[in-house]
Amino acid sequence: MSREIVLQHWVECESDVCAIWKGLSDTEWLNRAMGNAPLEVAAATEGSAARYLVKTRLGGFEVTWSEQPYEFDFMKSLKVRRDMHSGPIERLDVAYLTEAKGLNSRVGVTLTLWPRSIFLAPIVRLSASGTLKKLSDAISLLDQSLVRNGKPPSLPPSHPVHQERLERAAEALRAAGVGELGRLLVELVARGPDDRVMRMRPYELADEWKAPRREVLSACLHGVHAGLLQLRWDVVCPSCRTGASSVDSLGELTTHGFCQLCEIGFGLDLDDSVEATFRPVEGIRLVETGPYCVGSPARMPHVVSQAILPDLGKAIVRVPDEEGLFRLFMRGGKAALVSSKQGGPTQVEIPDDGKDWPERFQVAPLAEISVKSTGESERHVKLEKAAWASLAATARDVLMLPLFRREFSAQVLRPGLSLQVQRFALVFSDLTGSTDMYARAGDAEAFRFVQAHFDVLTSAIERHGGTVVKTMGDAVMAVFPDELAAVAGACDMLKDFEAFRALDALGSRTSLKLGVFGGSGFVATANKVLDYFGQTVNVAARLQGEAKAGELVMPAAIAEQAVSRGLFDATRITQRYAASLKGVDGPLEVARVCLAHLPA
Repeated sequence: MSREIVLQHWVECESDVCAIWKGLSDTEWLNRAMGNAPLEVAAATEGSAARYLVKTRLGGFEVTWSEQPYEFDFMKSLKVRRDMHSGPIERLDVAYLTEAKGLNSRVGVTLTLWPRSIFLAPIVRLSASGTLKKLSDAISLLDQSLVRNGKPPSLPPSHPVHQERLERAAEALRAAGVGELGRLLVELVARGPDDRVMRMRPYELADEWKAPRREVLSACLHGVHAGLLQLRWDVVCPSCRTGASSVDSLGELTTHGFCQLCEIGFGLDLDDSVEATFRPVEGIRLVETGPYCVGSPARMPHVVSQAILPDLGKAIVRVPDEEGLFRLFMRGGKAALVSSKQGGPTQVEIPDDGKDWPERFQVAPLAEISVKSTGESERHVKLEKAAWASLAATARDVLMLPLFRREFSAQVLRPGLSLQVQRFALVFSDLTGSTDMYARAGDAEAFRFVQAHFDVLTSAIERHGGTVVKTMGDAVMAVFPDELAAVAGACDMLKDFEAFRALDALGSRTSLKLGVFGGSGFVATANKVLDYFGQTVNVAARLQGEAKAGELVMPAAIAEQAVSRGLFDATRITQRYAASLKGVDGPLEVARVCLAHLPA
């Protein structure tokens, strides 16, 4: 190791340290900006901290290396070690240090290299000097763009678009009434850099465009139907929150996923584990998907500190200067909750002695958490925020879009597979008097009325973020994101039905009764559509059975929340009682709400 070569350069920046860190930690962009070649990545099986085996061209040489996870402290430092299997060097360390200088900042870049022989040292030094200059130039380019535009510079697309096909897709979006969001999607596909369009996240775009997330997600689905975009389903690790794998169809999902980086297996659910992403259709634009980086910190914005735990050594992760709840995680799945609060200890040592960690412990802001290893294998340790604002358009969200139900009916889970959904609410409806209506008016007229009433209810359901799961005779089952959205939809269902039946001669002897309930359950394919199953479904159906004509029955606690939100007046609650429901252990406190004859 005495042959090591150390090269360092400081880049003076005009942007503040927060902005420069955000760009610097996006090592995917940094490597593309330097003109580096894409990587070939395979799983590493060696007994070290390295999780990936990487092959590429670097400094004119074809090289292979084992790459360890990045070590970093949020807005302070960033480092990665590469143990080379081929090429002129044995090891390469790349490190960045960010420092605030008033309202400005500076970045220190350090390359440390170990040539395989002393005779290769001049060539290695020359090549490393060129790499250092490219890195420094890329950071300067980043800084200039941050000062001028508030964001990293856009890199030119690697391939031109097929203009005729792009225009056809744009016309299809206009015909579908997508409007301005469609124009923005077309513009992004036409001119966006590869690293931005290779994995388009609808909610990320929505926040950037200052548009409603649900509308941007719908626009992306319209983009698929128009031939502009391809829909992908990413299986997301619950720890690092990066894509562990990706499939083209829901039918390719299984019940479990595995993250090579975190070395954990996990069960799939539709709330957090499956994310919808998009990329341009290849016939319109080819995209260099790379990857150009492995384990970029920018892909893990909830992780604030990460370090390598060496054999029989220790790793230190640092708590940010803020109070809150964090999670200490070690590769393989061992974890503990960390509460950051003023007055807590500033240093804590956690031994990795084969025993379970404490479930929870307290520290002070800016504390150092030291994990001491008594084992014989390298791993990485990280500190992550326990709660953070996710930008994932999850499968749960997508399944609640009416457009997805209508236009993507082939996207179903494989037979026999059911995946959990932790949060949803259901509305069950029943049209009373329909049997008598068929006898009085005949099949054709009665059927017309039933179908027309479905249209009325569907409009009210979709107005409040829900979608129809299925119809059963003259009944509807609809799903919503939460109970209050379901109550709002149910109120409009009743109100709109009252107006509808008043204008139809067959409506005088009909009425609507509804039940609302929320909770968790499972999604599975039944009768070639995605359906919901479980106790939440059973209870919602039972509450609908409790309702009388023109009524809505729901849990009493939800009724109180609905009143406080102004969804209906407290005088509309006609009864509170303990309902004994078939298949439900113990009574359920419910409220009977009468909303018939509401004024228009």
